[in-house]
Amino acid sequence: MTIRLARLSSLTALLPAAAVGLSLLIASPPAQAIGAGGGVLQGKGFDACTAPSTSAMSAWWSGTPWSFVGVYVGGNSRGCSQPNLTSSWFNTTNAQGWRYELLWVGPQAPCTTFANRMSYDINTAYQQGQSEANGAYHALQNFGFGTAQGTPVVYDLEGYPNGSSCRAAVKSFMQGWVDQLAIAPAQVSGVYGSACNSYLSDLAGNAPPPAYIVPADWDNNPSTSAMACIPSGFWTTHQRIKQYQGGHNESWGGVTINIDSNCANGPVAPSGAYYTSACN
Repeated sequence: MTIRLARLSSLTALLPAAAVGLSLLIASPPAQAIGAGGGVLQGKGFDACTAPSTSAMSAWWSGTPWSFVGVYVGGNSRGCSQPNLTSSWFNTTNAQGWRYELLWVGPQAPCTTFANRMSYDINTAYQQGQSEANGAYHALQNFGFGTAQGTPVVYDLEGYPNGSSCRAAVKSFMQGWVDQLAIAPAQVSGVYGSACNSYLSDLAGNAPPPAYIVPADWDNNPSTSAMACIPSGFWTTHQRIKQYQGGHNESWGGVTINIDSNCANGPVAPSGAYYTSACN
């Protein structure tokens, strides 16, 4: 599961972020209550393209290494259907003990071939980043996350070809994402991407940069200190969640799911906890 994005144009893919957010509001049942905010978690987790059923999540909780799950909550480039993903799913799995890495999959770099792309114009790209942050915030509200500040949410930025104008557009877009999420009630802005090919280290120079990073570096080493292309002095204070293994099948409690493996030394929602792990 190297890519979790829709590459083919569709009616949904062509909708603006605001329309996607509206469709989420219409499609989901009434939200229940999940605590706002987040906290640092040190421990292992996984992400799957489609959120597993609540029964599968229960089977994967007790006696397993997992403490959080990556969930693709929306965006016009999200590639997988989410028939299980409702406010009730979050409430049920949260009661089981799960914490969440919440991912938003919107427009990608302008130099890619994805159906939905941000603008090369840095001013327009900045505004697009703001719009995506608004869409993500309202989607989380719809899923039942509290409106108070501090819920961590991650922008999924897939790898893209090197080029100065493309990298400048991405930096501006991500600045819009970060700045909009900082507006009260402020949320915690994160970014996922290839450790090298999404040029995450560029974003350390933004003012302010994303609060934390979720690099994909498939070296099978869960340590968040060992990351290709990310200088050791960037995002050092519980600000890293590493995707250390790509798509593969695992079975727990008699249930098999195709997952990516992650290790956290960083924020998750709705709250974090310290676990003994090798994620430092």
